[in-house]
Amino acid sequence: MKIIHHIILLLTIAALSSCDNRSPVEISLTHQIETARQEKDLAFKENPSSPLKPRERDVFRGLNYYPVDLDFRFEGPITPYDTLIADTILGTRGDKRPAIKYGYFEFEYQGSKHQLQVYRMLRNGLGSKDYFFLGFTDATSGEETYGGGRYIDLPENPEENNYIVDFNNAYNPFCVYNPTFSCAIPSRENRLQFAVTAGEKDYKPTH
Repeated sequence: MKIIHHIILLLTIAALSSCDNRSPVEISLTHQIETARQEKDLAFKENPSSPLKPRERDVFRGLNYYPVDLDFRFEGPITPYDTLIADTILGTRGDKRPAIKYGYFEFEYQGSKHQLQVYRMLRNGLGSKDYFFLGFTDATSGEETYGGGRYIDLPENPEENNYIVDFNNAYNPFCVYNPTFSCAIPSRENRLQFAVTAGEKDYKPTH
């Protein structure tokens, strides 16, 4: 079945390419992002671990997203700092989370260079070797997106040191959907001055 599904996907991409100015790679990436969004919506509605309150899950119709825009997809290395920098990430409920300021991701957008600080969260005094923490705010924060900032998952990949920061995958922390959660507050250094019109928008409950 997986082979058949793969063939159908390739044929669909080929068909779309014939009437679309995007490349097959761009169409495939867009499809992957949109599929992931559909799966997340389904999980939010049906998964018992959903951050939504039960009464909201009953009427939930999906999260709000910007249309996929691959101009907000960047690839490159994380430049680590020469020495480990101990830091503390504050939570929205006043909790303090020990972290290491690991390095920064630099990218260019609309002719200007920008940097985002990347953190390794600590657990029981040990580094978490699964994901780096990359939280950010931008010109949409508090307007079209959650004012406290959004996150992007970055699986650690020190061997190759090549990362994809795709703002189309930017998502809200759980405290946006349920105030019982405490969410890490992005560093002030990670305030982008331009509008990141990609990824998840602010959550508006269905009534």
